[in-house]
Amino acid sequence: MPAARHINPTLPLVAELTGRGSRVIYCATEQFRERIERAGAHFVAYPSDTIDAEAIATGTQSGSSVAIVRTILRASRTLVPFVLELIRREAPEAIMYDSNALWGRIAGAGAHLPKVSFMTTFFVGTDGYRRLQGREMLSTIPPMLPDLPAVLLERRRLGRRFDKSWFPPSPMFPMRGDLTLFGVPRALQAPDSRIDASCHFLGPLASPGSTAEVELDEELNGFLSDDRPSVYVSLGTLHRGSEAFFRTCFSVFATSGVRAVIACGPGVDPDDLGTPPQNVLVRTSVPQTSVLRRVNVFISHGGMNSVLESLSCGVPLVVVPQQIEQLLIGLAVEERGAAVVLRRGLTGRGITDTELAAAVERASLDEHCRAAADLGNEFVDPGAAAEAADLIEELIG
Repeated sequence: MPAARHINPTLPLVAELTGRGSRVIYCATEQFRERIERAGAHFVAYPSDTIDAEAIATGTQSGSSVAIVRTILRASRTLVPFVLELIRREAPEAIMYDSNALWGRIAGAGAHLPKVSFMTTFFVGTDGYRRLQGREMLSTIPPMLPDLPAVLLERRRLGRRFDKSWFPPSPMFPMRGDLTLFGVPRALQAPDSRIDASCHFLGPLASPGSTAEVELDEELNGFLSDDRPSVYVSLGTLHRGSEAFFRTCFSVFATSGVRAVIACGPGVDPDDLGTPPQNVLVRTSVPQTSVLRRVNVFISHGGMNSVLESLSCGVPLVVVPQQIEQLLIGLAVEERGAAVVLRRGLTGRGITDTELAAAVERASLDEHCRAAADLGNEFVDPGAAAEAADLIEELIG
């Protein structure tokens, strides 16, 4: 899946495999070529106009839980033949696919290859949905209704084109493999009947100090150089944080004495937010891990990658979920004492200045900071990438 939150977690495993002498062929979009090649893989670009980060973001931002499924099904009609031809030409010994990259699963089954699924989050089961409040559950239904006919049509088209035995069992997503690797800690996964002996929870595949830090530029470094409390705000690269929310951040931090770095994402022009307070720095994006090592609290959408990066740096979170999965991630970390969850954002209700200020103050308490540091130490296994590579080599035999 050509999105940072899907690709980045796989790169330590790619580096481990190539370091052992394996040849790794990695299919994605040109946007990710540099980081994939830096991990040692041979990069192959997807055909244009199939799927890219913008298409994934559009589906995610629609609020429909099935819009991205329609995008995946449509792209698979082109990408399955593309991957099958690549397999014919390169003769790999196994195929690894993102748990949402349907074309990888179908092509791997069609080529009779051992299949490895990579999960960037946990399974969400019925127990998770029972945790939703009535307003939260109802808010998910109307946005997806217009997309359902198109999803059913695309699935029929795909079924007519390829052998149905190549398809994963229902429910289709997320897909398991002969080997399923979870780049998340087992402690965050609720009991689920889909978990079997083929599933391995490894946690983040890189230890906190295992990847090269991106040096902060002069402005960022100077902004974060003194001992004042500091907050980092980002709602991720796929979710367009509303201008209203970022202006709420302006209002909260203007009188707080706290420095705040806001990464507003590609969907918001920083100039459209107006002039920020002197103690607030707004960028489209920042080197997240490097910034997290310099702040006290992270206001996040609650995506799994962001949460694990924050905990690996010992930084507690204020979670403003944009999707049900992110709410459940936030609640799981909140129960361990390292996050404060603001649920209102999930139903489109605005978060008030008072609520946000109180949440940041709570997250800053020493007990939350200690819990974040403890979870970071608990969740990160420096040998996770090596263990994942061992499992793949064992599968291949």
